[in-house]
Order: sequence, then C-alpha cells, then structure tokens
Amino acid sequence: METGHEDPATVSAEGLLAAAFGATAGVPGPADSAGGRVWLRAVALAGTGRFAAARVLTAGVTAGPFAAAARCLEGSMLRQSGAHRAAALPDGAALSLASSIDGQPGYGLSVALTVDATVGLAADALGTGRHALSARLLARADEHLRAAGAAGPQRSGAASSRDLPWWTVPRARLRREWVAAELAVYTGDAAAAAAAIDPLLSADPGPTAPRHHAKTLLIAGSAAMASDDPDRARELTTEAYGVATSEGLDPLRWAGAKMLVALSEVGHGEAFAREAAAVEADWIRHGAGLARL
Repeated sequence: METGHEDPATVSAEGLLAAAFGATAGVPGPADSAGGRVWLRAVALAGTGRFAAARVLTAGVTAGPFAAAARCLEGSMLRQSGAHRAAALPDGAALSLASSIDGQPGYGLSVALTVDATVGLAADALGTGRHALSARLLARADEHLRAAGAAGPQRSGAASSRDLPWWTVPRARLRREWVAAELAVYTGDAAAAAAAIDPLLSADPGPTAPRHHAKTLLIAGSAAMASDDPDRARELTTEAYGVATSEGLDPLRWAGAKMLVALSEVGHGEAFAREAAAVEADWIRHGAGLARL
C-alpha cells in the first residue's frame, strides 16, 4: 500500500496503479506519466483517509489529462467530508478539462474522465437534494458510455468490448452504477433500490480491487436497507466492513460502522458507534475537514 513516504522514482507505475485501483486494474498506459503517477499516489492516499496528503499532491497536477482526474479526486474527497456543494467546483472544472483531452487509443481516457466528472456532478447534486438534476447527469454519463461502447458493467481485469483497462472506462461505469443506486435510496424508491442490487454485484470488481469491492458492497447494502431487506443488508455491509478494515480503508470502514450501528440488534451497535467515532477523529486529523461541517 502506498504510504506517501516512498520515493516516487522507486515505485513502478504498475505498483502505483495497483495501490490505487487493485492488482487487476490493467496496464498503466498514459498513467505512466508525471501527472498520472502523482494522481495515482493521491488516489491511494485518499482511499485510506489521508485527505490532506492527497490534496497536497493533487494541487500540483494542473496541466495535462490528469489535471481532470486530480480535480475529480478533489471533488470526491469533499463529498466524503460532507461538502457536496463545494465538490461541484472541482467536478465542474474536471468536466471542462476532460472535454479538451486528446483521445488515447486503446485507453478511452477522455471518455473515462468525462464520465468520472459527470458522475461526480450527479453525486454532488444528489447530496444537495437536487434529485432530478442528478438523474439527468447520470443520463448524460450513459450517453458518453454508449459512445465508448461500454454500456454494460465490466469486472476488474476483464476486457471490455474495446479492451480498455479496468481503471479507465469500466471503472467509470461502476461509479455510475454506485450513484444510480444511491439515487434510488435517497429518493425512497424501494423498487429501484432493490433492482439496483444485482447489477451492482455483477459489476463488483471483487477482492483484487478492495476499495471498489468494499464500496460496491456498501452501496448494495444500503440499497437492501432501502428495499426492506435487513438480513441481506447486514450480510453485505458486514462483508464490506471487513474488507475496509483489513485493507485500512478508513472512509469505507467508517461508513460501514455507521451502517452496522443501524443494522445491529438492540444492544449490539455500541461497539460500531465507538469505532466510527474513533475513525472519524483520526480522519479529521488527516484533513477530512469534518469538524467544520
């Protein structure tokens, strides 16, 4: 796992990619560049809750295709701190930057970053109660995915119809599925939430991509909660919490603990509440900014 203390020159692009997105994320391709390597390091740091360290890195990526990726990551960190409205600024900048990226044959980088930014804006809208806008932005992301021939979910390590590495368009597609499921949950659409579970699990990249695996399970668990299936919700959330804990993914560990407080039997949620509070305190020390919200 990337810690932020390594000499970047001594870590291979493959190692950085694996730390950011898992062992079967594909070949680095254009990410094996100055901006791409910095972005990958920032992604790995953010995944463990080290937001301040990640922001120091992303602030230095201001040009090239990975400037858009860096802005998307900044938006994601703001959302995880509860600042959805503020996240729209870097996500909007990312969308503008992505639209000017030259095509990367065999990688679909322009499409991946455009979808990433559009999905980020959909998540921002969702978090501020603008559900109709969120749905429209997801529909726009679908248009970009169809243009790339990536209309269906792809498993980590599996080739898409155009053999795109999983960290590019297929990963962006999974993020779209996350927000679509969350939209169903937030709008109280139990039928849509129930219908979202199987597509999410089909798109789950699996244990070789632990962060995306844990988050997919968490969102599927929340969809099960919203569709009145507490047993399945508990099963999915417990598995996600275990992955996040073992991999040191504090933002997801915190979310899992919060969910398990609600899902635990009476008298059994206190331990999860204490753990969530401890993770939150540590998270604030690492720059999540929760104390200001």
